[in-house]
Amino acid sequence: MTMPKLATSARLFGIDVSHHNGKIDWNRIKKAGVQFVFIKASEGLTLGDDQYANNIKQARALSIPPGAYHFFIPTSSVADQVKNFCNAVGSLQPGDLPPVLDVEVPSRWITAPTEAAQMQAFWLSLTVDQRVARVIEWMDGVEKQLGVTPILYASSSFIGDILGSSPKLKKYLLWVAHYKVKAPTVPAPYTVWTFWQDSESGTVDGITGNVDTDWFNGTIAELKALTKTVLPFQTRVANTLRGWFRTVFGWMFGLS
Repeated sequence: MTMPKLATSARLFGIDVSHHNGKIDWNRIKKAGVQFVFIKASEGLTLGDDQYANNIKQARALSIPPGAYHFFIPTSSVADQVKNFCNAVGSLQPGDLPPVLDVEVPSRWITAPTEAAQMQAFWLSLTVDQRVARVIEWMDGVEKQLGVTPILYASSSFIGDILGSSPKLKKYLLWVAHYKVKAPTVPAPYTVWTFWQDSESGTVDGITGNVDTDWFNGTIAELKALTKTVLPFQTRVANTLRGWFRTVFGWMFGLS
């Protein structure tokens, strides 16, 4: 595969995949020039992607930076969705990209129009503050468990129309979905996109049929900077307790 014309030293090519993409030939993916990948891990309360474990194992083995994403179901418990995602992911490894929350109004779903309509109606039944609160609840819950601030995936229109361009979202990196354009529309409160899903019908050697294609708005070094070493949960708890001990009792023992 010839690298797309948009690929430059400061814009890297990637894909996002799920079980819908079937069995992937990861060696061919690597040779095709894919430089990062987002992989579906879970959906809603209990659903997991049966290809997640194999996909992320293969990506890690070939040093293709992978990130896991969760498809959000607004009508379901946020806390239980955090649990579902974290159970599916297990723990992050050095070299992994931050986790992602996928929020959208699936108005184009053909296979489940009733469910799609229910989800859309539920989003609209909430106030903007309530919608944003549900997003932040998931982000905070996952960050607490996995030790990394998640990325927000959404379309420009979703962030504007559903989430009201809330300034509370600005702390999260943006992965924006916008198709058939030369550059994505960046919705407020953002001024720049970090990842851009530019197509849901791309083609890449190693995958049969169409695949979502993406871009990273930066260099290889900048992408690598997002893949931080993540401390194990037990270590993070120990560090928190150590900090608390120093704060409370430090004056007694001359700790600083």
